[in-house]
Amino acid sequence: MKIDGIALKEHSHVYPVREDTLLLATSAAVRPRERVVEIGCGLGLSALAASREGGRVLATDMNPYALSAVRESARIYSLRVDCLRTDMFRGLKRFDVVLFNPPYLPTRPEEVDDDPWNDLALNGGEDGMAVLRPFLHSLAEHLSEKGRAYVVLATVAGGRMDPLREVTAVRQLSVNRIVGDRTLPEERLRVVEITTRSTA
Repeated sequence: MKIDGIALKEHSHVYPVREDTLLLATSAAVRPRERVVEIGCGLGLSALAASREGGRVLATDMNPYALSAVRESARIYSLRVDCLRTDMFRGLKRFDVVLFNPPYLPTRPEEVDDDPWNDLALNGGEDGMAVLRPFLHSLAEHLSEKGRAYVVLATVAGGRMDPLREVTAVRQLSVNRIVGDRTLPEERLRVVEITTRSTA
């Protein structure tokens, strides 16, 4: 799958470009010179698209195969994307734009993927919010004064939680608008633009 001339090949052990990936990459707005981070970048489509728009981009992931794939694609497309292996915001400062497509599939312990890298990309915990929730609680301290985040929220068929409610429950955060929306047979995907309440 591709976005405006950026075609990424699949790599084993790395989450492939899917509808949620494309929705984030095409919905996020990045201006030249903005400091951008894509958390849990996978193949890095959003990071590469942000770099093409002139952003100063950092791609992070715990998966070393993902970071290797991003470096290779950045080289192929002559784009500048720095890469860092880290967990969520660990060791990071503030950014003008934060991009995140969290793992959101509700996953019981007996459903954990045998491949730890695939599991890292898919496992949202028993309610699908195990990764999104701590991200939201850390987000405000990593946004610049007028910074914003673009986050994929997925409502999975049969799921018990409302991800949009999870965002609004964090008192420091405000949802400015829904910038992307797609309904699939088993899930509804939305990309929301989030700011801190002081800048909303």
